Amino acid sequence: MWGVEKKVVIVTGAANGIGRATANLFGSEGAIVVLADVEQAASDQAAREIQHSGGKAFAMECDVSRGASVLQLVQDTMKRFGRIDVLHANAAIQINKDAVEITEDEWDKMHGVNLRGVFLTCKHVIPVMQAQKSGAIIITSSGHAFATYPNCSAYAATKGGELAYMRGLALDYARFGIRVNCVVPGATDTRLVQGFINDSKDPEQTRKRLMDSIPLQRLARPEEIAKAVLFLASDHAGYITGTSLAVDGGLLAQA
Repeated sequence: MWGVEKKVVIVTGAANGIGRATANLFGSEGAIVVLADVEQAASDQAAREIQHSGGKAFAMECDVSRGASVLQLVQDTMKRFGRIDVLHANAAIQINKDAVEITEDEWDKMHGVNLRGVFLTCKHVIPVMQAQKSGAIIITSSGHAFATYPNCSAYAATKGGELAYMRGLALDYARFGIRVNCVVPGATDTRLVQGFINDSKDPEQTRKRLMDSIPLQRLARPEEIAKAVLFLASDHAGYITGTSLAVDGGLLAQA
C-alpha cells in the first residue's frame, strides 16, 4: 500500500521514542531499516525486534553531531545496500532552562545534535540521492518551532532552524527528485516530553496544564507520528515538498 518495500531507510535517533516507532513501522512495511543512534545497545534491541517480526533491520552506532560518524554511517549503508531511499532525520535532545540559566556548553550540545545533526545527515545523504535522482527526507521538527513553552527557548531555536533549513533544501534539490519535508509533532509520549514535565518545579501541575492545552486532551503516541513520517516518505506524498505536517492533537490550531 505504501510502496516502501525494499527501500533503504535511515532513521536517526532510532533507539527510542518516535525514531524507534518509525523504524518499527517501516520494517513492518517491508523496508530495509538502518537504525542509527549513540545508544548502541538500545538500537541493537530495536533492530532485533524488527528482525524477529520478519523485517530487515540493522543497527549502526552514530553520533549525528560528528561529521566523521555520519559519513561512516552513510558509507557503511552504501557498502551494504547500495542506495538510500529515505532519511528520517530525527535525533534530538532537549535541555529545559531559560535563556540566562542555560550554559554555552548546553546550548552548543543541543544545537550540535538537533540542528547540526540534521545538517550533517542531509549533507552526506543528499549526494547519494542526487546520483539516484530520487529520495525523501523527513526532518522531525516540533510544535516548539511555532509556539513554545517557558524554559524551552534554546530547544525552540533548534526546531525553528530545522524548518528554515528544510525549506532551503527542498528548493535546492527538487530538480534531483528529492523531496524534503518536516513532521511537526506536538506533545508526544517520549523521554523528551517526560523530561520537560519532570524538570519543571511542579511536575503534576505541568502535566495538567499540558493536557489542558491539547484539544484532544492526551499525548500523541510515537506510533502516530511514525505514520505521518511514512506518509511523507511514500509516493502518496509524491507532490509534497518544502512543507511541514503538524501531528499535534490540535495544539497549534489555537495558538
